[in-house]
Amino acid sequence: MRIQRIFIAILIIGLIGCSKKNDKIIISGKINGSIPDKIEFTVPVDGTWFYGTKKSVEPDSLGNFTISMKSDLASFVTLYIPKQTSAVLLVEPGKEYEIDFDLTTKDKKVNIKGTTSSQAQNLYNSFALPEFHVLSMSNELLKDSILSSISSKINTRKQKELTEFQKQLEKQKINKKFYDLAELDRKYYYSALEAEIAAMRYKKHLDSTETQNAQILGIWKRIFEQTQPTDSFNISTPWSFPLMESYINVCQLNSDTVNFDNFEKGKIHSYNINKAKKYLKGKSLEYYYATYILSNSYVNKKNSKELIMLYENFNKEYPNSSYTEHLIGNIQPIIDFHRKISESSINNEIKYVENYKNINTFEELIKILKGKKVFVDIWGTWCTPCKKEFQYKDSLNALLKSKNMETLYICEGRVSEEKIWKEMIKFYNLEGYHIRANKKLLTDVIKKLERVGSFYYPYYILIDENGEIVKNPAKKPSQLNELKEEINKSYVW
Repeated sequence: MRIQRIFIAILIIGLIGCSKKNDKIIISGKINGSIPDKIEFTVPVDGTWFYGTKKSVEPDSLGNFTISMKSDLASFVTLYIPKQTSAVLLVEPGKEYEIDFDLTTKDKKVNIKGTTSSQAQNLYNSFALPEFHVLSMSNELLKDSILSSISSKINTRKQKELTEFQKQLEKQKINKKFYDLAELDRKYYYSALEAEIAAMRYKKHLDSTETQNAQILGIWKRIFEQTQPTDSFNISTPWSFPLMESYINVCQLNSDTVNFDNFEKGKIHSYNINKAKKYLKGKSLEYYYATYILSNSYVNKKNSKELIMLYENFNKEYPNSSYTEHLIGNIQPIIDFHRKISESSINNEIKYVENYKNINTFEELIKILKGKKVFVDIWGTWCTPCKKEFQYKDSLNALLKSKNMETLYICEGRVSEEKIWKEMIKFYNLEGYHIRANKKLLTDVIKKLERVGSFYYPYYILIDENGEIVKNPAKKPSQLNELKEEINKSYVW
């Protein structure tokens, strides 16, 4: 009897072990060519593609790498070799994948191998795969003036791609889960693309005939009847977010209760989320809400406090969300930014050019600093490379002080808002003279530098005591030794 009980216990343990799901996914690969410092990759969240989960792994000296993750659902995973190329895998639980990146060729070839789905994986990567919810619109589509023709071309492309996957399914090169995910992805991508083109055409021709506007509204109606972005909307594909965004805008366009009060008060993010709450529900809304916070904080150019508030509200509304932990990495820098500003004391070495709003020419501006040697930094509050150079400001200041030189920061005023401009000056503690250039001044400065049509940010020049440009362009603060050499050669000492 005792032996029988032991046998039954062992049997139960064995059954439990056998019933345990294998949710592990292994991606191994090889990089041919110049080996990067890291390979970045997204990790599925409950079967969804979410950019905020991006992690990285270091390849070895031979370019080999291995990625291990878990997912109990068929999902998309994107691999990035920063600033070079990317690839997308449709992964399934319990499977292993092998991928080679050939960086020696101009088109940075990708080859997936080692699984039954290899051919389908490579097929998928031959399609248009733009970055994080950025739609790719070819000139062929955009130059077409007839919307029905554009829709026909889009449908032809979609059907061609889906047919290829159907062939793979029939040959049993892929299973039904793989096919369903690929089909969903292609449908959502082309629906989002068509909806966005229709929106562009609508904005461009707001005074169009009723017939054309009716045609555009008809396209939107057909798209969203097919994709049904509701609380049951499938959010497995990277194209879920842009499709939902178009859906929300179309619903708002057809609404009789459009209210821009929040927008006018400077609360555009709250306004957009409140719009989403009208037309999305359940998991769709949660995913949209999280992705909206992520994308706007990721490309954050205004250090908006409102994003902090949205993040806090998201935590309250979705206390058990799987997305929350992946948002704080982008929100924390905004929190730190405003904390540092609030704690900063007044620095008398930060000087704003008097009456700067009315200075319209380069000559007017330079007269203010006549008699001084000047290092000029032309930047924008939205410019990431500009802000990266600010980390070298202490070394730059030491060099310029040793040469009895001044710093003039010219911030472009077309996009850079005044409030954000002053906040960033305080945050980075940029000692020197500051001006936010109006449109006339910026145009004149670019013309003076003879860079019309090819101007870039950040841009640096050296000016002598007579207001003459002696080095155009000058080296960056991060190139301190080269800049020092340019300063020594450009002036009479």
